[in-house]
Amino acid sequence: MQPEFNQLAGLSLRWRVLLSAALLLAAALCAASPLDAGTQLQAEQRFQLALEAQAARDYRSMLEELRQAANEGHAEAQEMLGMVLMTGPALYGTAVKADRCEAGMWMRRAAVQGSETAKVQLTFLNRLRASPAGKNACG
Repeated sequence: MQPEFNQLAGLSLRWRVLLSAALLLAAALCAASPLDAGTQLQAEQRFQLALEAQAARDYRSMLEELRQAANEGHAEAQEMLGMVLMTGPALYGTAVKADRCEAGMWMRRAAVQGSETAKVQLTFLNRLRASPAGKNACG
């Protein structure tokens, strides 16, 4: 009776391996399929796309995705967008124009959501505005 049990156990394992392989293939195909034009992305997905665009040095796409995610209330996107707008061309070349006023707006939104980084950056940004060149920058 022992050989029959081993044969059944082996067959069961083969089926499980085959089923697992089929599920992995299906998951890979789903993940690899391009998004439809009408597909709605979540704020977190947009933030991840912004990070990928940053890594690829596609700063215009990064800025676009950050703005969309930030507008949807994503705190990390708001924080990052504020930092990107504070540094502007210094880090991102001509693709990103520095805008301390808009940077402050995004930092305040992220700070309201509890971002400690945004609070520190907002303090720094307020110091910049207090300097003679930036005193009336945001009216």
